Amino acid sequence: MCRYTLYTINYKEEIIAKIKETEYHEDLRGKLDVKKLESIWQLDYEIEESREYCNEIVAHVISDVIQKQAIYKVCHKALKAREDIDAIDKKEITETFMTENYLSKQEGFSSITYYLIYMPILLEVRKDTSFNVDGWLQFRIKKYKILLNDLLEQFIADFEMKKDVVTFIRLMRDISMLSVPLEEVLHLIYNQEGSPQLFNKDMKNVTGYYIKKYCKELVLDSTLHEEDWMLHILITVVPKKLVIHKKERARQKKFLKTLEIIFDESIEYCNGCDYCNEKNK
Repeated sequence: MCRYTLYTINYKEEIIAKIKETEYHEDLRGKLDVKKLESIWQLDYEIEESREYCNEIVAHVISDVIQKQAIYKVCHKALKAREDIDAIDKKEITETFMTENYLSKQEGFSSITYYLIYMPILLEVRKDTSFNVDGWLQFRIKKYKILLNDLLEQFIADFEMKKDVVTFIRLMRDISMLSVPLEEVLHLIYNQEGSPQLFNKDMKNVTGYYIKKYCKELVLDSTLHEEDWMLHILITVVPKKLVIHKKERARQKKFLKTLEIIFDESIEYCNGCDYCNEKNK
């Protein structure tokens, strides 16, 4: 029987939820007793397994909670000081940064989290079965927070650049839309290799035609890809309707997200047309 005592002021619910999640994934049945000591919560946790295995389980629980809270706190503090970023963008930056940088044990630790959070906590748990979660979060992960701040700074810069690019592209699209569309409908179809192809309303492949007409200089730039050519063509042609087929074959999923942002309600996704059904035979 292994017994641990975790102390926290602010993260009782998060610890309990992580213990339950870990028990589910590890097929464990531990005993958890929660009590309030003035302003501090005391969580007594017992597991009937080998000592080292129990140490690893508890270290994973604590490190997951601390990692998630650290990422959120770094985001909150940094963005609070950025008056040039509006509330909607702050919310999106926080959610996306959290999603991209928080990895639980079940998802596979990043090397940074493993060496700067998990291993130090595991060593501490091996020495002492009592652990102050809030204190560790506040004082013992300074290097991790410094790295997070650097990552967040670059993430915000990339976010703003992407937003500026999308705004510019939308402007170009809106200007193009003042003229008569060159195509009422264009179909963007992914072949079996995941390469995007353009077809007109009669399902005739017009990829080569439009690349030759509008992308002569682009194809000479080795830093650009097929998706860049497609985007340039679509902004120039500005079809009233863009139908995307076989999206599951797309190699660049972000390209589809970009098209959704730019063309908005003009986009449709095929759920199984005659052309696609014929190609599946």
